[in-house]
Amino acid sequence: MSFTGKYEVDTQENYEAFMKLIGIPDDTIAKGKNFKFTTEVVQNGNEFTWSQIYPGHTMTNKFIIGQESEMETMAGKKFKVNS
Repeated sequence: MSFTGKYEVDTQENYEAFMKLIGIPDDTIAKGKNFKFTTEVVQNGNEFTWSQIYPGHTMTNKFIIGQESEMETMAGKKFKVNS
């Protein structure tokens, strides 16, 4: 089953608490509080491109199942994952 598609947020329960927890500044949280961002997933075999589209900014991470990948949080912090 492919996960390719565009997904729009329907509700944002605990949005502010989560954003604060990951280090997003209060002014940025306020700007995004009522915005429903879109997530776009493109799957090509075991390779995934995961993009979150915000007003004026798109954040994209890529990973391959079974390989270590470097990703970036919304706050710009980089981390490695094994998927």
